[in-house]
Amino acid sequence: MTTCLAEFGVVCSLGNNKQQVIDNIEKNSEEFLQLNSDLPIEESQFVGRVELPELAELKQIDTRNNQLAYLAFKQIETALNNYIEHYSEHRIAVVIGTSTAGTFEGELARKSLAKTGQLSDSFHYEIQEMAAPARYIAKISGAKGPVYSISTACSSSGKALVSAKALLEADLADVVIAGGVDSLTRLTVNGFKSLESIAETQCKPFGETRDGINIGEAAALFLVTKESNGIQLLGAGETSDAYHISAPAPDGDGAYQAMLLALNNSGLTGQQINYVNLHGTGTPKNDEMEAKAMLKACGENVLCGSTKRFTGHTLGAAGALEVGICWLLLSEFNISNYIPANRCDDNTDPNLAELNLCKGQTIQKLDYCLSNSFAFGGNNLSIVLGKSNAETTNE
Repeated sequence: MTTCLAEFGVVCSLGNNKQQVIDNIEKNSEEFLQLNSDLPIEESQFVGRVELPELAELKQIDTRNNQLAYLAFKQIETALNNYIEHYSEHRIAVVIGTSTAGTFEGELARKSLAKTGQLSDSFHYEIQEMAAPARYIAKISGAKGPVYSISTACSSSGKALVSAKALLEADLADVVIAGGVDSLTRLTVNGFKSLESIAETQCKPFGETRDGINIGEAAALFLVTKESNGIQLLGAGETSDAYHISAPAPDGDGAYQAMLLALNNSGLTGQQINYVNLHGTGTPKNDEMEAKAMLKACGENVLCGSTKRFTGHTLGAAGALEVGICWLLLSEFNISNYIPANRCDDNTDPNLAELNLCKGQTIQKLDYCLSNSFAFGGNNLSIVLGKSNAETTNE
């Protein structure tokens, strides 16, 4: 059975719709990660923050996570309504990856409790539950099929797409709203700071002087269907290192096995992939192991790079956001076949496995992309996308 990513809605630091995101990727600018002191954090740091528009309806939404989800959902709403008319709302499912849900609002409520001795009347505990974003999207979409969330840290929303594929194959739904949403919170920005994983400036994936990540926020939602046209989810691979709670296996084997499974499931070799969106956090250990995995899975000639320099690491939303960037690159929004630059400010670390890191160039052929998402606990995921009319053999 084919699995089509039929429509896509997105908000992130690069913009509040698909056109803005692809246009700003091509700008290759430093402006999208900004030093921020507005959040209730211990000290200012560079983050990928979404600039919310001044919309009256946004002010009525209970959490920032749901505000982001609403903006992404409105971009797929028209297409969804057409599917609902054809299949009915009972055949529409929702699977959302997240790691924060309403944590930010919970932090504000806890601060109010400490100051006044009582919680705000507007605060409800359930907005902090990981299922909250999925329930919210089901409510505004009218979906009445299976509804649930996935929370596996930074692979959450990528796994939501794989779960959507499974729901379709099991005939439990005809259309799945799948993706992820996470917003900036004190918990995440200070938590990664306590792990000594936050970069002093903008992150430098695979750079010689890389020193950590920047946290971001985003919402990325797909309509996943059984259609045979459009951009296809060709294959996925999931593995678990079982190595360490927060560090990847140094040999990169878990990451390699995930990439290999995704390639095998798609019927492609690594050399047939035109671009790999690497997890590329900019932390020393991640980039070291991922370079090894990339070289082993696809070789030294396939173009690859990280886009976290533009968006920050959006945690539970990262998997769907970066699959979404690949979707945009394969779509009619990218008529020039542009490939995003891997920005690291300095020389690539000579101690890493040698990769063909992107410089922001255009290429002649762009049919297949692979996207990696790796999470705490060695939770690895790779997804292969391709055009429905792409050739399946090497030239």
